[in-house]
Amino acid sequence: MPELPEVETVRSQLEQTIVGRRINSVDVRFSGRLNLDSGEFVERLAGRRVLSVGRRSKLLLLRLSGGDVLVVHLKMTGKLLLVNSDCEPGKHTHIIFRLSGNNVLFFDDVRKFGYLHLFRTDDLERLVFGPAKYGPEPLSPDFKLNLFSDCLRKFRRSAIKPLLLSQKCVVGVGNIYADETLWRSGIRPDRLIGTLEANEIRLLHESIRKILRQSVRIGGTSVDSYRDAFGHRGDYERKLEVYGRNGQLCSRCDGLIRKIRLSGRGTHFCPKCQK
Repeated sequence: MPELPEVETVRSQLEQTIVGRRINSVDVRFSGRLNLDSGEFVERLAGRRVLSVGRRSKLLLLRLSGGDVLVVHLKMTGKLLLVNSDCEPGKHTHIIFRLSGNNVLFFDDVRKFGYLHLFRTDDLERLVFGPAKYGPEPLSPDFKLNLFSDCLRKFRRSAIKPLLLSQKCVVGVGNIYADETLWRSGIRPDRLIGTLEANEIRLLHESIRKILRQSVRIGGTSVDSYRDAFGHRGDYERKLEVYGRNGQLCSRCDGLIRKIRLSGRGTHFCPKCQK
């Protein structure tokens, strides 16, 4: 699943290329993941201009003229691909946005888990970003160590990795980056939060910032199907220390990396140097 660095990469690319463009027409080939009837969806989008492309957690936010916001969640295998107007849609292209300037934006999704929801701007906070749903953005000034620590302490009996995935104390950290930040911090993913020392929480906070920022700089991770808006792979895969490396040697201590199931998620860690 695309996590914060991958979604931020797509956001940045679309911000640079489609802002100011008009949506000339929309072709809905599969409507099962829209929040509106396909006819209303097309009618409200056609003729609108893209004013900005934002992000909140793993959601892309395309703000449009006329007061609507298109919310896109890529989920497991979703892609937004910007192509020339003569490119043919693929088997898994579900929505086609024909833009001014001789470009087309495809929404592709093999597994059909991703969604596109259209909201009025005034309804966005109430319907999508309820105050209890999301923690702070990890790359923003709002992600403060003291607030992160206070939030973790509310879940003392939870294991640390499932809490990171919950988005309650920080957003955008998914399976890959949870494993990587916990490895860098030397913390086992199944460690109870109540046993963490202050210096371990500080190191985890720092690791989340560093790893996500580094991954954004090189386009994210393409361990499965992820591609950016231009169809390119991310380069962070070559920097992964534990994710996807079951049975290989840990680069820090020469222990063997192990894969377990934790709260239903495949989880990679080094039993030797993560405590």
